Amino acid sequence: MPALEITQLFIYPIKSLGALPLKEAHVDIQGLAGDRRFMLVDEHGKFITQRSRPDLTRFQLRAHPDGFLVEDKQTGQTKCLSSSVQLGESMPVELWDDHLEARLVLEDWSPWFSHLLNEKVYLVQLSKDTPRFMPEKYQTPLSKESSFADALPILLCSEASYEALEKELGDQVDRLRFRPNIIVSGATAFEEDRWKQIQVGNVQLMGAKPCARCQLITVHPQQGTIQKEVLSALSQIRKIGNKVYFGQQFVPQILGKVAVGDRISVQVQQDAVY
Repeated sequence: MPALEITQLFIYPIKSLGALPLKEAHVDIQGLAGDRRFMLVDEHGKFITQRSRPDLTRFQLRAHPDGFLVEDKQTGQTKCLSSSVQLGESMPVELWDDHLEARLVLEDWSPWFSHLLNEKVYLVQLSKDTPRFMPEKYQTPLSKESSFADALPILLCSEASYEALEKELGDQVDRLRFRPNIIVSGATAFEEDRWKQIQVGNVQLMGAKPCARCQLITVHPQQGTIQKEVLSALSQIRKIGNKVYFGQQFVPQILGKVAVGDRISVQVQQDAVY
């Protein structure tokens, strides 16, 4: 069998905005460092994503010596999100069933997004003082907190799973539709669902649960257009019970660095638990 190898790494510094491809990433207790530590919320503190606003795809991110550069493709405006950006007071935010406090990001970030989106929004950062805890059954002795990801810190998908979907769909699928953090080659389709524990160099990750998918995967990650056929095709081959699955969610067990080209060792397998 071919070796399992990381082929792509991504983080999404601001939840539901553009991806930032990486050659290497540090795994901390909340997932890949820099991944979904910021989030847009509405005036009531409820999180905003491409599910309700597919036009969020207009915001793309690039690496910058001081942090991240956010570019609005519609207007050409750019703004640098510094790694040491100033933070204001805390505000209550809502992310699915989680209610927590997050810090307001200053330096005119909320007015900037509000003007471009024509809606009152706030940019917030995950607060170390009020972390977002994972359900206890998914916690490891090392990692008990998650980022602003929908559920758990790290999403891994295999190239073979994408290829199985493409065969059913009869068209190519942009990998970023599924918001993966790690993409691997060398696996069979959906094999990653059975990986209970994997090792990448010194890093160890626990496979927590396969990822149930929603209409977000119908949004083209560059154009913001909707292609319902993607979810329909996936449901033909991956509907289990009343949910449709793609990719496996992982939680850190041992921290360290991962990089494109790293080999993956599957240490423990189990029957997938959907």
